[in-house]
Amino acid sequence: MKILYASVPQWYPVSPYLACALLRGQAEAAGFQADTYDFNVEFFNDILDAANVRDSLARARQFLNAPSLACADPADEAKYGAKMAQIAAVRQEIVSGFFGGDAGAAEETVAEVAEAVRVIKTRESFYDPEQLYRAKDVIDAALDIVSLPFTPARIRMDNYIANPVLTYDFPDVDFQCREPGVNMFLPYFEKKLAAMDLSSYTLIGLSITDLSQIVPGLTLARLLKRRTNAKICLGGNYIYKVAPDLKKIPAVFRDYCDYLLVGDGEVTSVQLAQYLAGQREIGDVRALVYADENGNILENEPAPLLQLDRVAYPNFDSYDFSRYFSADTVLPVQLGKGCYWGKCTFCDFYTGQQKFDMKSVVRAVDEVEFLSQRYSTPYFTFVDEAVPPAFYNAFAKEVLRRGLKIYFYSFARLEKAFTPEVLSNLYAAGARFFMWGYEAASERVMGLMNKGIDLSRRKQILTDAANAGLWNLCTFLLCYPSETPEELQATIDVIYDHELVNTCTPSNFALKKNAILKDHAEDASITDFQANGELHISYKYHSSVTTMEEIKRKRNAFERQYLIDTADRLWAHTFTESDFLLLYLAKYGRDYVKNYRLKYKKKLPG
Repeated sequence: MKILYASVPQWYPVSPYLACALLRGQAEAAGFQADTYDFNVEFFNDILDAANVRDSLARARQFLNAPSLACADPADEAKYGAKMAQIAAVRQEIVSGFFGGDAGAAEETVAEVAEAVRVIKTRESFYDPEQLYRAKDVIDAALDIVSLPFTPARIRMDNYIANPVLTYDFPDVDFQCREPGVNMFLPYFEKKLAAMDLSSYTLIGLSITDLSQIVPGLTLARLLKRRTNAKICLGGNYIYKVAPDLKKIPAVFRDYCDYLLVGDGEVTSVQLAQYLAGQREIGDVRALVYADENGNILENEPAPLLQLDRVAYPNFDSYDFSRYFSADTVLPVQLGKGCYWGKCTFCDFYTGQQKFDMKSVVRAVDEVEFLSQRYSTPYFTFVDEAVPPAFYNAFAKEVLRRGLKIYFYSFARLEKAFTPEVLSNLYAAGARFFMWGYEAASERVMGLMNKGIDLSRRKQILTDAANAGLWNLCTFLLCYPSETPEELQATIDVIYDHELVNTCTPSNFALKKNAILKDHAEDASITDFQANGELHISYKYHSSVTTMEEIKRKRNAFERQYLIDTADRLWAHTFTESDFLLLYLAKYGRDYVKNYRLKYKKKLPG
């Protein structure tokens, strides 16, 4: 039997992601044939083709000539006819506004998009900040055009903003997956699959890791289930987070998949292949959810704890790195599982993973050395929630002992154990920046978040990191529900300290379904909360001191002003371009990136 593991849109398409390559490695180590396919990177290459951008512009103009929408399936008209009329009205307003602006700019974008893609993928131009930032803006403008025939849904390099007229309740998501008038992925996947031969696969696994992938991921799953004989398995961190709701929806197993993989997939994916090959019973496949012959939804026992040193290396052999939107390849590696703290009240990053454990230092460095040599790249991201300082120090010393020439970044907690000596060792071993969870300036707010760090040491750790040559990318959680204006301003003051914080990644507070805070909502002045749809990972909530709308307004106002104030800086603000930042820091060093001032005028929020 043969297996296909596939990544789905939308995810930032600058480097390959780990899940599918990792599962392929496990399957092959167990004796199965396995392939990988990145639908996400192919999607962005195809939609950013100049001919497709030009066609999108033409289809948007056609819509203005007949600004109405009808359901493709007449059976949907009674339930969704009014919503389609609402979508058509919003679309008419947005498309009219677009063409009421600078029409010549749109034609210019069509003419320039191919060159912009080339700039990002070519070393000489990628490492020229002036060319790179202009190319990024052209691509953003091209994606605005590509989105027009499906607006108010919108595709970005860093996000898919689903249609706001429709909800994340399953019936609305199901409707989107069937309705070409509102779903840009449906016509794309129909055309893509028509050109692919998938007949040799017994099992197709789709990795869905984020909310932005649910509409495209389920759209693809539905088409695969209808057009192939393969069994379809949905897995990934996002699937685990919404599995309790998915298990209650029989249509998920009838129309979209045969199995849900809930949790880490290294064991389950192999056991599922063994079941399909007749080597074990389905009841023995751990962490699997499925429907029996009578339509009853069953869930097997959780997967056993992994022996991390025995997990096979990820296999990226069939990846065409030239398809990614970057001049050099940054490979993902996982050094361990889970978070060694795991008590932050707002967080759900570690949801679905086994309890915290790390690979041995020697095994971790062996893997990095193997991947670096096999795929001819020194660049890595360690995709862990947090790596303990002691492990990192030992890792750095082993890298230095072997004389490996690598560069890397990862998340890290602002622990006092990150001493100047440890930080210097990490820089010498190839670390170029860490994504530190600063979150908020207020001790009161940090207490509510339960970060579990010595707050008095945070600024000193950042100073020591900078002195060691490291870049400080700090994440901030703005507008915690009970945060006062004075507390918010204190956090903003930290963000504007460019000697301390080189890159800002601000996020809105969200009450996650799987966060600890859900059971202690009153501590954050949250008076009540309710589901935001079966397929959403956060709740709607009410607060005694603020509203979700006010939180969003404040965050957006800060972000807009910050982008204006730092418009000439390189990566003063980013959510997704960490790989780009690593590549520039590895090539030019911290001082160059910190002191460079762009002559090109970035496109700023209106």
